Amino acid sequence: MARDRNDDSSDTGRFDFAQMLAVADALPVALAFVDREFRYRFVNRALAEFLERSRGELLGLTMAEVLDPKAMADRRPMLDAALAGERQWFAADFDHPTRGPLAIQSEYLPQVGSDGNVFGLVLLISDVTEQRVSERALKESEARFRRIADSAPVPMWVTRLDRSRDFVNQAYVELMGVDAEQSRRIDWMRRVHPDDKAKVIEDTIAGEKSGGSFVTEARFERRPGDWRWMRAVSQPRFGPDGDLIGYIGVSTDITLAKQSEIELRTQVEERTAELQASEARVRAIFDTVLEVIVLLEPDGTILEINRVSTPWRDTNPERSLGGKIWDAPTMLAYPEHIPAMKAAVASAAKGEPFNGEFKMERAGVATAYLDYSIQPIRDDHGEIIYLLAEARDITDLKAAQEQLRQSQKMEALGQLTGGIAHDFNNLLTVVVGGLDMILRNVTDERLKRYATNALTAAERGARLTAQLLAFSRVQRLEVRATDVAPLIEGMRPLLGNVLGPSIVKKFKLHDERMPVMADPTQLELAVLNLAINARDAMPDGGKLTIATKAVQIVDDPELEDGDYLELCVNDTGTGMPPDVVARAFDPFFTTKEVGKGTGLGLSMVYGVARQSGGTARIDSAPGEGTTIKLYFKCADGDAEGELAKADVNASEPAIRNASILVIDDDPDVREFIVSSLGDYGYRVRAAADGVEGLEMFGKQRPDLVVLDYAMPGLSGGEVAAQILNAVPGQPILFVSGYSESEAISSAAPLAQMLAKPFRPDALDAAVREALGQGT
Repeated sequence: MARDRNDDSSDTGRFDFAQMLAVADALPVALAFVDREFRYRFVNRALAEFLERSRGELLGLTMAEVLDPKAMADRRPMLDAALAGERQWFAADFDHPTRGPLAIQSEYLPQVGSDGNVFGLVLLISDVTEQRVSERALKESEARFRRIADSAPVPMWVTRLDRSRDFVNQAYVELMGVDAEQSRRIDWMRRVHPDDKAKVIEDTIAGEKSGGSFVTEARFERRPGDWRWMRAVSQPRFGPDGDLIGYIGVSTDITLAKQSEIELRTQVEERTAELQASEARVRAIFDTVLEVIVLLEPDGTILEINRVSTPWRDTNPERSLGGKIWDAPTMLAYPEHIPAMKAAVASAAKGEPFNGEFKMERAGVATAYLDYSIQPIRDDHGEIIYLLAEARDITDLKAAQEQLRQSQKMEALGQLTGGIAHDFNNLLTVVVGGLDMILRNVTDERLKRYATNALTAAERGARLTAQLLAFSRVQRLEVRATDVAPLIEGMRPLLGNVLGPSIVKKFKLHDERMPVMADPTQLELAVLNLAINARDAMPDGGKLTIATKAVQIVDDPELEDGDYLELCVNDTGTGMPPDVVARAFDPFFTTKEVGKGTGLGLSMVYGVARQSGGTARIDSAPGEGTTIKLYFKCADGDAEGELAKADVNASEPAIRNASILVIDDDPDVREFIVSSLGDYGYRVRAAADGVEGLEMFGKQRPDLVVLDYAMPGLSGGEVAAQILNAVPGQPILFVSGYSESEAISSAAPLAQMLAKPFRPDALDAAVREALGQGT
């Protein structure tokens, strides 16, 4: 019959209490079992001997009866935690009754029954007094070593075989300039001078291979820019078994000794006169870079020359050494400068420095401009021993200066144009207003027709002044929903005059109304610029086609996805090569002769398209004409109908009892405004300048101030500021030949703006809107 392996009746495998006790007594660790009242139920021999009591004496006693009260109180929190099921491990002092103070390491192991509850604790106790004494002795030894090492005036370190550092002293920390922890981790090879790294690695490999001590010397960067010569001595470090485990190193600062060595070497080298002269030449020539430098004898013989490469210079300048500078290949390529060069050398040889500008111009090479100088070099006695010639290429500087002059010219032209347009707007205000009054009051159809034609021409003049203001950059960009096709239709007469009879004009304009976000005046000016460029590209005549069509843009790198209007201007002119196409939109880039182009036309066209949320692109090739496409993002709403709006406003009844103060320095404009407002039934007073206007305002406050912005003396902005300071909220309507929207908004944020020229109806509508009665 088979037996169960746990059957106590089996002789083999039986393990009784006596055997367990023997095993427990054989353990070098003191062991006990206590119940939940901390009563000893089992102790092994090691624990009984440690407590110096018999096993029988201890069994049945509680820990509180065996230990002194303080020891029991210290251990009670750990005992309670162990009874709660948490294993406890700790080290504590123990006052032995005969052996005195000891260091004890204890471990409390909870014993859990089948019901899941802790029914007792196994106690493991070890005497670690000798270990604690050894550790303290080791720490004291290490502390003594550190104090000794930190007292040393030289950097010291201890490394492992992998070169990681176990220890660095205070001098090492100070050398590295970081804290001790970072000093141990820092890669000190990064501080070694680049010219010395290879030698350090070579010395280290050879030294470690030798198995003994070795020495390395190198420049070490103590602080940024502060290089010190250091001499490091490394000794092998062996472990208890005699194996190599690392190195112990000490370094010393040998900067002074090295400097002395270098100075001595320099003194020895300087005994050679030829070497000394060569060093002087090198210092004279190569201290300056990016310029052509030539060291000459006083008679013009070339001693040294640098190798700066430039398009106008000989490719092998050193072949001119030993010859006269005016016989050098570069000078022979530009013989017109040889007399000036000879005169310059002669002048410098007499002690008179030469400075001038050379234009290096010859076939097949780009023209360059040089700032050339020749300076005498004197010895300690004041004698001229060398001449130093320097040539600096100032071609880019000259180009920049030319661009600056062109920009200043364009700025002055813009200011002049803006001033003319402003005065012209004042004249057109009177003309447009007068013609409009004539149309209202005459019944003769022929006179009406004459007046209508004149009014149309005057309004064309108003559009022209708007273009002039846009050109002069005075008029602010006013992006709004604009219909392109009607705008271009209105430009047909102007384009016909610009292009002339030799160019066929063809228009393919999209019939469907597609308002886009653009400034109408800027857009007209852009189309005019493209037409002028096309005309210049077709000197013998040709065909210009202007077309619009709807396109949908998807995944374009420059444009957002959506619906766009494409405005295409195509000519049958000479076309452009790829390098010109690549730069066509760059400001100031032009292929036209000096005086015939500013290089701003296409850049302005590109800017108009980009500012309106679109872009511009060129398709051109020599002999195949040019196509320029402008893309404008379609507006969400309909185009604004300013004229219709003005007409609707004009049909509304006027405010008959409002008082208005008109301040304008132009007598004709002032008279037109006063008369027009009077015809509508307003009570009007007028002032010729800002000072008079402020006086009249102070005497009797009007319902509205109609104010010109650009006036001599006090400007409209200054007058408005004083009025609003005196009477906050005073209604003000600005009228101006410019479009100073930002300046007016700054001076009077709530003021209305009416641009000259305008008709009486538009003036009446603006007045009613300013008075709060507009639509």
